[in-house]
Amino acid sequence: QPLASSRAVLSKDEMELGVALVDIGGGTTDLAIMHGGSIIHTAVLPIGGLHISQDLAIGLRTPQSEAERLKVSSGCALKGMIENGETVEVPSVGGRPARVVERRLLGEIIEPRLEEIFQLVNREIIASGCSDILGGGVVLTGGTTLLPGIIDLSEFVFDLPVKRAAPENLQGFAELCSSPIFSTAVGLVYWGSQDKQAYGRKSAISSNAVEKVKDQLKSWFGEIF
Repeated sequence: QPLASSRAVLSKDEMELGVALVDIGGGTTDLAIMHGGSIIHTAVLPIGGLHISQDLAIGLRTPQSEAERLKVSSGCALKGMIENGETVEVPSVGGRPARVVERRLLGEIIEPRLEEIFQLVNREIIASGCSDILGGGVVLTGGTTLLPGIIDLSEFVFDLPVKRAAPENLQGFAELCSSPIFSTAVGLVYWGSQDKQAYGRKSAISSNAVEKVKDQLKSWFGEIF
């Protein structure tokens, strides 16, 4: 997974100079450290975006599906970015009526969990002995990185330049996949194309192949569109 994500979102310059790719998935957070054009360290941490949704479900006393929706629509990585007085409607469980709560409460739940994720990643970077060779800083990808304020929070923890990255230089289905959500999926398509080239078969993705990929991605992520 980190190999695929790095293929989709990192530039050659970043991989040469030194960069830490942090892919925040649903159940895990993947770390890949690149330097000199190669991956020199990887790690998988058993914590991700679903844990944030679980925190919201418990803290707001709402079903997890609703917690996920609220995270996407109203969540923020820094509670300080949320103005006082902003409110959101939170569905209750067991047929109870919905409640209106301060949106700031979402930030108070999300921020510490995200900070914990970044602290764990930072410890892994330090333990790897690679913290001094990250001239390209840190690159974040994955759906959770779409939360407002996540760049500021991560820069505070890593004390390095941080950017959010999504798949680039796509042809044929760019409008469908140009989001951090699809970094791994797009990277896997790239790897598959390279395998064909290695075996002397057609290296370019044909228009029919592109349509098949689009149909497959729509099937996988149909709930998002």
